[in-house]
Amino acid sequence: MVRTYFIVCFLLWSYFGFTQLNGFQVKDGKIEIPFRFQNNFILVDVLFNDTYPLTFIFDTGSENTILLKKTYAELMGIKYLRDYKVYGADLQKELLVHLANGVDLDLSKISANNSPILILDEDYFRFEKYTGLKIHGILGMDLFKLTVIQINYKKRKIILHAPEDFKAPSNKFISFPVEMFHNKYYLSTKGTIQNNEPVDLTLLLDTGANISLLLHNKSDSTISLPAKLIPGKLGDGLGGFIEGYMGRTQSLSIGDFTFSSIITNFQELPPDLNPNTINNRNGILGNGLLSRFNIIFAPFFNTIYLKPEKHYNRGFKFDRSGIVMVASGLNLDRYTVLDVIPNSPAAKAGVQKGDQIIRVNGLSTKFSSMEGITRKFQKRVGKKFKIVVLRDGHKKRFSFRLEELI
Repeated sequence: MVRTYFIVCFLLWSYFGFTQLNGFQVKDGKIEIPFRFQNNFILVDVLFNDTYPLTFIFDTGSENTILLKKTYAELMGIKYLRDYKVYGADLQKELLVHLANGVDLDLSKISANNSPILILDEDYFRFEKYTGLKIHGILGMDLFKLTVIQINYKKRKIILHAPEDFKAPSNKFISFPVEMFHNKYYLSTKGTIQNNEPVDLTLLLDTGANISLLLHNKSDSTISLPAKLIPGKLGDGLGGFIEGYMGRTQSLSIGDFTFSSIITNFQELPPDLNPNTINNRNGILGNGLLSRFNIIFAPFFNTIYLKPEKHYNRGFKFDRSGIVMVASGLNLDRYTVLDVIPNSPAAKAGVQKGDQIIRVNGLSTKFSSMEGITRKFQKRVGKKFKIVVLRDGHKKRFSFRLEELI
């Protein structure tokens, strides 16, 4: 499976010295923007400078809009106004980004013209490798701060409302106060990590993270690690892998909405990090949990509205094979084992780092996506898998049964 998780949010809490005065604006009523939901990412088609059709992640956890591949900017002859150093996903490593202006971004039925955008000096995210998806940029909240945003995950639509026309939705939606910080939304929740001890948590609502929950395990003295953990790399973000642990949080409550045994990433903050930089948050809520609601973000009212989908509190699945893989090739359909979790079913069967997976239960991986293989390896405990790999040019066959790892 792919145990690689992407957390786009942490990366640019920026003090860039410019203010986005334009962006997407809805003059009256509402505008609907279709999206695709893959690997727990909201993917939107964007026409870049009236020339290149690209794919951007819709990201409530990013203050700024970002172009991941500077090749497109260079082909358009876009000039950089300034360079900046920003922190990477580990909240310690500094990375180089460029600020450009005068960029046009067209979505379905709506445009943002003459907009500032940040351009990464290198492709720090490496989305293609770790997700098997072609992703070119991130739509940040600087473009959406003049709208009320509704995300209907079930219908795969982002609905932008004109603030002056927006009215509180039906009583099927429950309202919650949020704190706004750099155009991002922070929600107060309650959780129990273990031993039924309640913890107050302030969480960033982040549609740019394809996880369910991340907690900074030393952001509060009441947040402790659960007993059963997988140590190592949580996943990838801007600038490289995020070190930490994978485990389960006993429960999390948003008002009367309660979730149990949530797959959770635990990351320790750098000891010298000023907590004000990240608004004293304890962690983030990602799409693995947010997608269980129809959500309305109403920044002018410091409020979000949640309407639960059917079976919103269903269980949270995690890989049961122990295989961590990456994609390569022209069509991103070549899958190579990046790592194998020690003592996992795949490790005990003999799967090794560097193996190229070519068949899963008789089906060629040429006909599977990374997301599809991921879902297979999340199936019930005890399900048997037979895989064929290429190792040093030779085929090797392995079989194993899925086990609960956390």
